[in-house]
Amino acid sequence: MPETPKRKGMHERRHQEPRYNSTRWRRYRRAYLATHPLCVECSAIATVVDHITPVRLGGEFWQTDNHQAMCERCHNSKSGRESHAPVAY
Repeated sequence: MPETPKRKGMHERRHQEPRYNSTRWRRYRRAYLATHPLCVECSAIATVVDHITPVRLGGEFWQTDNHQAMCERCHNSKSGRESHAPVAY
């Protein structure tokens, strides 16, 4: 029977973008999800603060009207679709 791979430690799972690892972002995320507890797509419990327009495509990182609450499943689906979009230069 194959061995189940171990999960990476929290320090290894951190996001590549440093702003996501900041205390400011973690506090903002916690407060945003407290006031927006449901996913905008499916109404499940939201666990992710999503940038409506991705930062890599020109969206503003801290602009609050560029944020929406999403569950992990809907966020991963949206991110997958966006990964095929052209990058803004």
